[in-house]
Amino acid sequence: MNDQSTVKKYAPIIPTTNMPPPVINITIHKLNTMQFRHVGAGHPIYPKIVEIARALASRDSIDGVVTPDEMLPSHSSFLAILNATTGVLEHSGLHLSRLDPLSRQKIICFSVDLNNMVVRDVTQGSEGIPDFPLPADKGVQNALKVFITEQVNEWKKDEESRRQEQETKRKQEHERCRENAIVFLHHLVELDLVDPAVLERDAPITACPLCSHDLIRCRVCGIHACENSSCKASSIVSVVGCSYHDREFFCIPCATPQTGQCPICSQWYCMESLSWCVGRPEGDAQRTPRPNHTAFEIIIPIRDPDTEDDHQSISHEHPPRIAPCRNCIRHDLASAWRRCGNVYCWSRNRNRFRDMVCSDCEPGGRTCACSRTWLCGPCAGDPSGTPFIECRSCKIVYCQDWCAYIQTCTVCSRTRLCDDCIEEENDTEQLQLSYPRFTEKCGICRRHICDDCVPSLSRCSSCGRYYCHRCRWTEAAHSCKTCASPMCRDCTRNWDDCRQCIYAKYPGYRGHRASSLVMFPPLY
Repeated sequence: MNDQSTVKKYAPIIPTTNMPPPVINITIHKLNTMQFRHVGAGHPIYPKIVEIARALASRDSIDGVVTPDEMLPSHSSFLAILNATTGVLEHSGLHLSRLDPLSRQKIICFSVDLNNMVVRDVTQGSEGIPDFPLPADKGVQNALKVFITEQVNEWKKDEESRRQEQETKRKQEHERCRENAIVFLHHLVELDLVDPAVLERDAPITACPLCSHDLIRCRVCGIHACENSSCKASSIVSVVGCSYHDREFFCIPCATPQTGQCPICSQWYCMESLSWCVGRPEGDAQRTPRPNHTAFEIIIPIRDPDTEDDHQSISHEHPPRIAPCRNCIRHDLASAWRRCGNVYCWSRNRNRFRDMVCSDCEPGGRTCACSRTWLCGPCAGDPSGTPFIECRSCKIVYCQDWCAYIQTCTVCSRTRLCDDCIEEENDTEQLQLSYPRFTEKCGICRRHICDDCVPSLSRCSSCGRYYCHRCRWTEAAHSCKTCASPMCRDCTRNWDDCRQCIYAKYPGYRGHRASSLVMFPPLY
């Protein structure tokens, strides 16, 4: 055991912007459920956890203890187990963990039994070490017990509040159902279909008194109706049901615009399940980016909070038109409807993969060689930003998403010939023509990058991937905390340091597990 004079001193920690806020987790077990709570570094219990962790590290003389500013903050975890019947706190504990600098897995080092105030060393190689008393004074021990008890009591209060809120909502919903059922029975009495005595019953009505079929409710207004279309009561309220969702019903007044009817098979569907043609903008409007609204918002325009504008400022050739359903498209019954492959096309709304173009808006367009990507007329006339590539030799059009016969640089747009043209040319012609070479791909969009553009691109110092300008623009600015080299979003999500700095700090753990070092919460 090292002398106390050799214990490592810890400098104050200056928080960095890319570090997540430190927290202490509390897990509460009751029967087969788990509830999670947490407190931040400003809680009075936080410095006491730091004190205990440092005392345990000093006691075991762990070599090369990692300071908090070298790695991500650890999340110390309290555990509370409640009696399944009475809800009384039966066991409480505290786990002190560290983070593996390579795998980023949280590994428990010490387990503290707060009932008996003893510690179990669970680090690798400590199997023969017996449990020992918690190295903390009575004040810290009492603070730990009070903290876990307060957290359990607060959770119980929150649970009771949520239970009462849910019970109130349940009673309100039950009362609405009862009132709507009474309205349904009043209609039956007015039509002399049932005896007025049914209105005096207190029992809840869930079935039609005429045919005993279940009563269904409109999803919007809650009005009741009989689901049996051959029943006389079904004429009181006409309902339509979504063909994708068995229990989604709408009365006719609420069916539009909440639902729509397929123009081919005449089946009804929820608005969320439908595709639309929003109508090609007239004049120069089709060249300008559309407000990012849905087809439902075009029917009932809402004001954009950023632009203070709505769709009524743009003239369309026709109102939003419902496209065929997925079943009709799957069975090739909607050949007159197409989907433009340009994600910035006028036809796209907030859901960029569902809107379509009707034959009235675009009777022509252009299709790539593999016939899997189609561009409407305006997008085909201005192919910049579209997934289309044209071979300079044979003039055949390919798409970047599916056609594998051609490659183009996503940075400079230089394109080599397609595979067929390259095979037809002899070696002399190939030497005379300069074609870009492709050995790299963007780490995000996976588009090709030519060798000439690679040196000018950003590269992650950890994973070594290059990123095109478009994807680099979408990345947040991150860097290694030690050497300040640029790192990509995925790497900074898992590591504070680049791989080279991690290997330099832990030379014996290249490709293997990291040391069993205690991971302290950071100090502020």
